[in-house]
Amino acid sequence: MNSSIKLLLILRDPVIRAISDYTQLHSNPLANRSSRSFEQLVVKPDGTVNTNYRPVAVSTYHNHVYRWLDVFPRDQLFVVNGDRLITNPVSELNRIETFLGLEHRISAENFYFNRTKGFYCLRYGPVDKCLKETKGRKHPEIQPAVVAKLREHFGQHNQKLYDVLGQDFGWPEK
Repeated sequence: MNSSIKLLLILRDPVIRAISDYTQLHSNPLANRSSRSFEQLVVKPDGTVNTNYRPVAVSTYHNHVYRWLDVFPRDQLFVVNGDRLITNPVSELNRIETFLGLEHRISAENFYFNRTKGFYCLRYGPVDKCLKETKGRKHPEIQPAVVAKLREHFGQHNQKLYDVLGQDFGWPEK
């Protein structure tokens, strides 16, 4: 592989990401969606986590990272904290600029907080730009026991991810 290639991988709390994926799928009128709730899809009748459910499988990050690291050296892969990207985009984007060897040009003036969406949007000169209506939608209320089951399930997987990346995201385990 080309040693000048630099990869950016954006990761966020896998439980929140799974819920967000479910929300995205269920808000799309063109999607072949199930009428089952998140809880019904993510927990099997025997009480175990349904690891075959796409939002769970995709959120088991270490499985994907191992494959990428088989091809690309670790120093070509920059892992962006997606949770911090949402709450403090300037800090994360400055880290990306450094990784890419770019001059730091992104500052707080390039963003404004959109209270309706609940996240930061881009401001470039006189133009304000925010992600489409499909982003920033409210997530459904998820039963606390299901959230706890997912946190416990992802705990071991998150630790494997932290170990392979040498980076701890501090995602809750309970």
